[in-house]
Amino acid sequence: MHGQTPSRTKWRGRAFANRSAALRSRGGASAQRFNAATRDRARSAYSSLTPRDVVIRHQWLFAAHWLQESVDEIEDDRLDYNKREERVRNARVDALREIWTEKGFDGIRVLTAASGAAGTIGWHLADGVIDEGTFSGFLTRCLAVTDPALGIKLDELLGDYFRKLSHDYRLAAARAVVGSLPPDQICRLLKAMPFERDTWLLVDAQESAVRDGYWSAIHPGYLHPESPDLNEAVDRLLEAERPRAAFHVVHMDLDNVETSRLKRLLEHVGTRNVEPAGSYRLDPYHVSEALRTLNGRSGVTRDEMARLEFLFVSALDRTEHGIPNLERQIVESPRLFVQVLALAFKRSDDGQDPPEWRVQNDEQRRALALAAYTLLGRIRRIPGTDDSGKINAADLKTWVTEARALCLELGRTAIGDQMIGQVLSVAPVGADGVWPCEPLRDVLEDIASREIAAGMGIAVYNARGIHRIEENAGDERELAAKYRAWARKLGFAHPYVATLVEEIAARYERDAERVISDAAVRRRLRQ
Repeated sequence: MHGQTPSRTKWRGRAFANRSAALRSRGGASAQRFNAATRDRARSAYSSLTPRDVVIRHQWLFAAHWLQESVDEIEDDRLDYNKREERVRNARVDALREIWTEKGFDGIRVLTAASGAAGTIGWHLADGVIDEGTFSGFLTRCLAVTDPALGIKLDELLGDYFRKLSHDYRLAAARAVVGSLPPDQICRLLKAMPFERDTWLLVDAQESAVRDGYWSAIHPGYLHPESPDLNEAVDRLLEAERPRAAFHVVHMDLDNVETSRLKRLLEHVGTRNVEPAGSYRLDPYHVSEALRTLNGRSGVTRDEMARLEFLFVSALDRTEHGIPNLERQIVESPRLFVQVLALAFKRSDDGQDPPEWRVQNDEQRRALALAAYTLLGRIRRIPGTDDSGKINAADLKTWVTEARALCLELGRTAIGDQMIGQVLSVAPVGADGVWPCEPLRDVLEDIASREIAAGMGIAVYNARGIHRIEENAGDERELAAKYRAWARKLGFAHPYVATLVEEIAARYERDAERVISDAAVRRRLRQ
């Protein structure tokens, strides 16, 4: 709220200039008709109507953090934004001094209750309005307020007041009163102080009820990128079972989070769901950045990265990091592929899965099933692919054969073949310009599974996503022609694969015929 950066100041200056220009344009010529005499009369009327009560008189200065411009300021093309900010600050400090002098704490309490910017009041109270000798009394009276709505505003006021104070004075002021307060007020005081190590040490010195109350309710802000407290904040918030709050604290400075802590943080965020629903929502971009940061570090295995990618698989779609480690493990391990398949789909027989694959908790089982299903649809690497991107036909066939054998053993033959077909559907075009590539053609021809063909066809069709079909169905006819041409080239050497590709072409052709027929009916009805 305070201590604005130069870039933010420039931005607000441009916004102010744009708004001023718009308001001048909206007023047009009528704004020019206010002559000096009219303005003097208006100012005189305003002066005579000024409230005598000091709080009401200055309340407008604290209605919101941003103070609305006056007509004079709107019409002034040469207004210096920085000087205006300084005038507003001085006006607010003078108003608070007047209120404090005439009415003391009661005046500040009434002002805060009516304000929409309690933090602004606290920030400017720290500009020398309340001296050191009276601050302890002011602080204890703020904490003694029991009205919930006003208490929240006063806590906001104290938070900005403390942030404005020097580090040493802030700690001294807190230590001076903490021993005389009841536990609930101590907790409020500590939560109002900056989220930093010296505050945490003060929390450590309190009884367990205060410590637990602080760590369970504190709303931590961002720490400075160079803060030495960054890693300790992660440790303390994880100990309090608040992993999402910990991620919120460090998500803008992940490079400075120590490796073992970042691994533990992501593990807890992905597996522990004890924080209130909706609090500290995770942004896929920041999750991706955390995994990207961790991926290149020493001391992090591919297995660990794959596990973390699985925990966040639903959030990593269309992110920069994606699921490279998890994807690679699955296409290298048929057993892992089938284990993921088993999480997403039930058996078709009465058999039992291996004990280590069973999940007893219903909620966890549903969450894992959704994550597994999502993962199966996001694999974009063909089994048997080496580091150079070349697909080895023997390795591919071994993977498919072993995966099918495991699916048969675990009662998932049909759905297993369909999901294998879905994985294989992302194969590239071959060196001869025909899809699928040569290694996959040979494997498919040897196996000749109808369910694999069905899985590949469905996956190819769905890969287009949501799209519009024009009345002439030009795109569909073009796709049908492309796949049919490939099918013809495959017909002699790979008849099974040619049939698979021809079925894809026929599906696009059926779509085209349906759209063209519907369009013709609509045209006749309009005639």
